[in-house]
Amino acid sequence: MKTGEVIRMYRKNRNLTQEEMASRLGVTAPAVNKWENNVSLPDITLLAPIARLLETTPDTLLCFREELSQEEVNAFVQEVDEKFQKEDYEQAFEFCRKKICQYPGCDRLVVQLASVLDGWRILKKIPEEEKYDREILGWYKQALESQDAEIKERAAEALFSYYLRKEQYEEAEGCLNYFSVKDPGRKIHKALLYEKKGNRPAAWKAYEELLFQTGNIAEMVLGGLFSLSEKDGDLEKARMFTEKLIQLAELFETGEYHKATARMSLALAEKDRSRLERQMEKVIAAVDQLDFYRNSELYAHMEFKEMSPEFAESMKKTLRESFQNEAVYQFAE
Repeated sequence: MKTGEVIRMYRKNRNLTQEEMASRLGVTAPAVNKWENNVSLPDITLLAPIARLLETTPDTLLCFREELSQEEVNAFVQEVDEKFQKEDYEQAFEFCRKKICQYPGCDRLVVQLASVLDGWRILKKIPEEEKYDREILGWYKQALESQDAEIKERAAEALFSYYLRKEQYEEAEGCLNYFSVKDPGRKIHKALLYEKKGNRPAAWKAYEELLFQTGNIAEMVLGGLFSLSEKDGDLEKARMFTEKLIQLAELFETGEYHKATARMSLALAEKDRSRLERQMEKVIAAVDQLDFYRNSELYAHMEFKEMSPEFAESMKKTLRESFQNEAVYQFAE
């Protein structure tokens, strides 16, 4: 973080405009604007007055201390936790504030200490907890600007929880923009937000979509583990993963097709010709139930496109041709 960015961050935390800051320092607002945009640096004689005004230190303004290792951050967090056990909240808060002033560019430290402070004020039911909002929220918002995606998401998560707790639903929804659209956590938060706002049908749908997605992911993962077991020649593990795949199909109500394909893969791995042929027929017969989940109460608020008879017949034909012609299925018992 450059000097101008540090000045901007602390000015905003003090709720000062550029004009107000300029007036207090006896300079022009354009001069402050140039500092904050790193066009120029303040005169050295102004460093101490700026630091006093912004309630920080000249070292902090000049970013002499920028980064910390994760181990150092963890040590500070542990020290804070110990302070909460022995001292009052105000003392622990001041300790955190000083540490952040020492390392204003270490976003990992900023977000972790802010999270600890936020959590403890709820846990300890601190009176007038709102008086700490400005700085804690300011630290979260600073972390939102981090180049580290993990830090940014952690800050967004913390802000989402804060706004949800305060019933500031529009602000909470804005935090979701910092999550990937593919992140399951985003959908969970979306469902929580729908529920809090009283939109229960939308909450049902969001949870159901996440459940359906989770089932698909779990099936792919177990399928991958089965494949690794087969390649390692560990048929005992392959049988275990087959059983898990069958249980998964029952749990997520995806139908007989998924169970039959799992059993067929195991028969193929075990080179059991007669059982393989029986499972092949069951797979083909189960094609008609490929969209079995459409009728499940687990996904009652979701809409699925109905599988056409033409598609089912085409898939059956493709499967028969594959079973008859592909080399992987041709072996002697």
